Amino acid sequence: MLKRCLVTLLLSVQPVTADELPAAIACYESSTNEMNIDAYMACFIPDATMIDVSREFQGHDAIRAWALREVIANGETFKHRKILETSEGFAKTEVNWLSWVVHYSYWWNPEGKITRMSLQYAD
Repeated sequence: MLKRCLVTLLLSVQPVTADELPAAIACYESSTNEMNIDAYMACFIPDATMIDVSREFQGHDAIRAWALREVIANGETFKHRKILETSEGFAKTEVNWLSWVVHYSYWWNPEGKITRMSLQYAD
């Protein structure tokens, strides 16, 4: 019974549409799914910080190298499931990535460019 309820719950989560996402997050999702590293990097300010669980990457060069190794090749699997928290210039989302459900936290500036991201396993 519990297993059936969990499966029903997982299947009932409707992904967030691009129209529902703040511009910075929509940029990240679309460029990741397009597997377009130049569009991906255009989502970030030059000195942005990316935290991938316990590893930190600072600036365009480091983020680009990491993204080419670990993100872009599997980009088509990336989809926001829902927005968990939001405030001005910040949102925490639940994401389908490969076979995982993970939490992405985004901070962005007034121009809609990502200043900081943190990618963490879902609780």
